[in-house]
Amino acid sequence: MKKLILATLAAGMLLGASCTKQGPVGPQGPTGNANVIGSDHVTVSSWAKTGNTYSATFAYADITQSIANFGLVEVYKLYTSDNSWTNLPDINSGISTVFNFAPGTYTIYVESIDPTFVTPFPGTITFRVVVIPSSVRQANPNTNWKNYDEAMRAMSTAKSQGLISSY
Repeated sequence: MKKLILATLAAGMLLGASCTKQGPVGPQGPTGNANVIGSDHVTVSSWAKTGNTYSATFAYADITQSIANFGLVEVYKLYTSDNSWTNLPDINSGISTVFNFAPGTYTIYVESIDPTFVTPFPGTITFRVVVIPSSVRQANPNTNWKNYDEAMRAMSTAKSQGLISSY
């Protein structure tokens, strides 16, 4: 019995070792487009008010069902005081700015984090939306997509490599 087990093990090792020959390399596939989509800057100065929340809703066809299911949608807010971008959600001085999205649309909400405090009118705020398919996220596993500068660097690199045409 011991000899049968050893013979079977040896035969398996020989078969495994003999299967290392590789076939011919296939043809080069077409150059792809990562389809990262960045919106123009959207400046919001007209807000709808419901209760203690201000909101602004936008149609955005680039948020497809596939993006909603598997991709990534990031919204960045511009702080004009120092020309810096931050991702949402953002809490500053007790005011929360968040967003949600669905296929074809996204909504930005501004409200006080303290429900007993009346949310002041948000004024004019500039945002930018970036839509990233799951394949791009997987190709850039070390990118912090919540960091505007990192996301823009990753997309700039993809564009310089011809992977995307614009962002």
